[in-house]
Amino acid sequence: MNYLEKSKLYLEKKDEFLDIDDIEILQNLINYHSDLYYNKENPIISDYEYDLLFKKLEFLENKFDIKYSQSQKVWSEILSSTFKKVNHKRPMISLDNTYNEEDLLDFNQRVLKNLWSNILEIPYNLEFKFDWLWISLIYKNWQFIQAITRWDGQKWEDVTKNVETIKNIPKKINILWDFEVRWEIIMPISSFNELNKKSLEKKEKVFSNPRNAASWSLRVIDFNITKERNLKFFAYDFWWFREFNNIFSWKTPSYHETILYLKELWFEISSYFKKCKNINDVINHINNFWNLRESLDFDIDWLVLKVDKIDLWEDIWFTAHHPRYAIAYKFPAQIVSTTILSVEHQVWKTWTITPVANLSPVNISGAIIKRASLHNYDEIENLDIRVWDQVFIKRAWEVIPKIISIIDSVRTWKEIKIEIPKYCPSCNNKLKKDLDKVRIYCDNIDCPKQIIQKLIFAIWKNWLNIDWLWEKQVELFYNLWFIKTLDDIYNLKDKKESLLTLEWYKEKSINNLLSSIENSKNQDIINFLISLNIPLIWPTSAKELAKIFKDKNDLLNFDKTLEELENLQDIWTQTAQNIYNYFNDDRNKILIKNLLNYININFFKEVLWKKFEWKKICITWSFDNYSRDDLIKILEENSWIFVSSVSKNTDALLAWEKAWSKLQKAIELWVKILTLDEFL
Repeated sequence: MNYLEKSKLYLEKKDEFLDIDDIEILQNLINYHSDLYYNKENPIISDYEYDLLFKKLEFLENKFDIKYSQSQKVWSEILSSTFKKVNHKRPMISLDNTYNEEDLLDFNQRVLKNLWSNILEIPYNLEFKFDWLWISLIYKNWQFIQAITRWDGQKWEDVTKNVETIKNIPKKINILWDFEVRWEIIMPISSFNELNKKSLEKKEKVFSNPRNAASWSLRVIDFNITKERNLKFFAYDFWWFREFNNIFSWKTPSYHETILYLKELWFEISSYFKKCKNINDVINHINNFWNLRESLDFDIDWLVLKVDKIDLWEDIWFTAHHPRYAIAYKFPAQIVSTTILSVEHQVWKTWTITPVANLSPVNISGAIIKRASLHNYDEIENLDIRVWDQVFIKRAWEVIPKIISIIDSVRTWKEIKIEIPKYCPSCNNKLKKDLDKVRIYCDNIDCPKQIIQKLIFAIWKNWLNIDWLWEKQVELFYNLWFIKTLDDIYNLKDKKESLLTLEWYKEKSINNLLSSIENSKNQDIINFLISLNIPLIWPTSAKELAKIFKDKNDLLNFDKTLEELENLQDIWTQTAQNIYNYFNDDRNKILIKNLLNYININFFKEVLWKKFEWKKICITWSFDNYSRDDLIKILEENSWIFVSSVSKNTDALLAWEKAWSKLQKAIELWVKILTLDEFL
C-alpha cells in the first residue's frame, strides 16, 4: 500500500478505532506529506486532508502521553537547497486551528483560565490567515538588508535577492534600530491562473494551488522569475512587540495598535482587520464573512483571532507548537483529492458535448461530491487527465466542482486516456468541431438529449417556474411521448389517467403538478423569451429584446430585420443572428403560436422605467419577504442593470440592515445606499 492509499485509509478511520500502533504510521505519513508540501511543492493530498491526519496524530499522542511528540514539530527538514541557512532571532511557530463555533468558545475559556484572574471577557483582533509562504524581513539603519523563510521554526533560507523584487515591500523604513517584520508572501489568484495558462501552453509545470506556485516562484535561483510573478507581502508580526514600548511610551500597545503602526511604515497589512470586544463579537464577524470572500483575489480559508492585549500574552503563554493567545478558524474545505472513476459525455441544450467526470465520493463543505465538470476536451488534453487519475478538485462558493490538477507523482500508468467522442451519445449523429473554438457539438435539432435539456431549462423556477416536474420526470415523459415540445406540457391534464398508472405517481402528486402548470400560464415577456431557448438570450439581452414586443401579434408576426436587431442595446451580432433565425423558423413559429394559446403574456409598459434605465444596482444577500431573485427580477423589469459587486461604476447599493462588506465598500466609494423601503 503506497502513501496515498495509506493516507486515504486513515482519513476514513474514526478516532475511536485508532490505537497506539497507529502513531508511528501517522508520524511517517505526516513527515512524508510535509516534505512534499513544504520542500517539493508537490502535495498529493489537500490542506484539509493533511490537517485531519495531523489531528488524528495529535489525538493519539495526547491519549497515550507520547514524550517525543511529532505533532509538536513545526516543519519537516529540508532535504536540499541552493540557499544559505540562517537563524531566526525568535522561533516562527505555527497556530492551532479550529473548524467550528464550539471550539472557539472552548479556546476563549482556556484563555480566561490561563490568566488566573476575574476577567470575564477578552478583546480579540480578527484578521486574514493567508497560510502561504512565511517570511521574515530584517531592517537595519532604515534599510532592508535580509529576507529569510521558515524551516524548523528556528532557521531557514536566505532569499533576500528574490524578495527584493516584490514591489509592495518597502526598501526603506523610518526606524533606525534593528527591526524585523513578518509574515507571508502570496500570489494573487489572477496571477496564478495566468501562470498556469502560460505553463500549459509551453507544456511546463502546472501548479496545484497558488501557495505552491508562490513558494516555487520565490525560491528559484533566477530572481528575474520571481519579479515576473506579481507576488505580494502581508505583514502581521514583529520580532518582539514589547520593543515598541518606546513608541507607545504612555502604555503597553495593543496588537491592533502595533499592526496599524506597520501600516504607517508602508507595509501592506490584512485588508480585513477587526477589533472585537469579546468572543461572541468574533463569532458574529465570522458568520458575516462570506460576502467578502467572493471579492478577494487570493485564497482565504482561515481567519485568525488573537488576544488584543499584548501584555497578557506572556501570562497566556505558548505550547511547543503554537501560542495559546491565538487560534486560526478554518472554513470548510474547498479543495480535496479524489479519484476519477469514469467520464461521461453529456449533451447540452446548446448542442455542445461536455465531458463530466464521475468521482470517488468525497466531502467538500459538507456536501458529498460525486461529479465534476471537465469543461472541454482541450482542457483534458492540456492537463493530461485520465480515468483512474488522482486529482485535486475545488468547490468554491457553492458552484459546480472543478478539477484543478492531476497528482501526477502517484500515477501508475495504468490510467486510461479519455478519447474525444466521434458520434453523439444521444442520437449517434456525427459530431462537429468549431473551427475557431474548442467546442465539440451535435447539430441535429431532433437530438433527444438536447430537446430534454431545453425542456428542463424552460420549466426552471426562474423562467416558467413549473414545480413537480423535474429532470427525471421530463426524461420519462419524453420517452413515453407525453411531452415532445414545450407546449405539450399544457396538455398533460388530458393524460392524467395514464400518469396514474406510472410508478411513484399518485393522485396528490399529479394534482400538484397540474396545479403548478396552471399557475405558469401567467408570464412576463422576459421569462417567456428566455424559456424559448434562443441561443445567447439571457436576462440582460432578453430584457432589451422584450421592448420590441408590444403584444401577441408582434410575437406571431415577427418583422424585425437583422440590422434592427443589431442596433438594440446589449444585443451582439451573433445574438441578433440567433434571434432572427429563431423567429423566422417555421417550427418555432408553430411552437410560439401553440404556447400563446395557453400562456398570458405581460408586456412592458413604456415610460415608467425610463428615468432609471441602465442604472447599475448591486444587492446584498438577504431581505425579509423578498428573495434576492425577486429583487433582481424587479430591477430587470424596470431596465436597471443588476451587478454582483460594488465598484466605482455602481449607481446604488440596495442594502440589507445587517449588510457588511458590500456596505463598507459602498461607503468607501460614495455609492448611493438604498433601504428596501426606498427602493420599493
